[in-house]
Amino acid sequence: MERMIRPTAGSLNALMVLEVAVRHAGLSRAAAELGLSQPAVSRHIKALEDRLRQPLFERNNNRITPTANAVRLADAVALGLGHVDQAWSEVLAAPDPGEVTLACTFGFADQWLMPRYSDLRAYLGGSRVRVVTTDQLGDIDLSRLDAAVVWDPSRMPDRPYFPLIPAETFPICSPGFLHAHPEAAEDVSRLPPELLLHFDPGTSDFLTWESWFEQTGITPPKFGSTAEFDAYPFLLQSVRRGEGIGLGWTGIVDNALACGEILRLGPTVSDRAHSYFLQYRTPGRGSSALARMLKWFKLEAQAGLAAG
Repeated sequence: MERMIRPTAGSLNALMVLEVAVRHAGLSRAAAELGLSQPAVSRHIKALEDRLRQPLFERNNNRITPTANAVRLADAVALGLGHVDQAWSEVLAAPDPGEVTLACTFGFADQWLMPRYSDLRAYLGGSRVRVVTTDQLGDIDLSRLDAAVVWDPSRMPDRPYFPLIPAETFPICSPGFLHAHPEAAEDVSRLPPELLLHFDPGTSDFLTWESWFEQTGITPPKFGSTAEFDAYPFLLQSVRRGEGIGLGWTGIVDNALACGEILRLGPTVSDRAHSYFLQYRTPGRGSSALARMLKWFKLEAQAGLAAG
């Protein structure tokens, strides 16, 4: 059966930002509620306007007014989130003792977990694992989940955690792109800035192109107004198609590198020891689905360190 691709795919985060911006009729107050910078909110709105090919706000000096279509979209997002919140509460109301719930980002689920998912299920020996995927981990109550793959474990200081993947960031491109732009192998700053694909890291503190150039000491190109991918799998697909060069992370792009779909360029930057942690509630006494899942993740983390 052919899978249907929703027209909103790749814009869900931006739509949530739009809903808050319309509700407040302002970008500064929207940024404060979302915990983002005002430029980040502006980039989300600009990405939506580019995709819809129409303005969503009328700008008059320092004031902005949402258009009728912006209000229509924001109302739909608010209604949809209300349904999601209700379903979320109902699902969490009566947890199944034979089931474990794990939260992680789209990129982690797509590139790290999915290739290993069959092994995880087999290791759990009949217990089920339910995966909640979102790039807005700050918007959900992680304390009500069994475990979560997080960037910053300090959000829940009462929960134990252990590191999963070393933090290594490096440029990636397709073989076809490198053939067409051999200069990228020596210095990515020689590329036209529009060929550098941008990912919105949200609140993850992952490196952007700007911070990668700062860490490497390489003089960056002059970036203009850039559209950002708000889900990493979409950026990776664009890199595979040879549309540009992006940033990759150890553990997240390993399979694509091993298959030869993408190539790893340099230099590599490590701005912190680890990029992902598994944070979890302490399992009860005796064997449990959660205890088995934690053991599996620890074995995978050890195997990744040994391979590195």
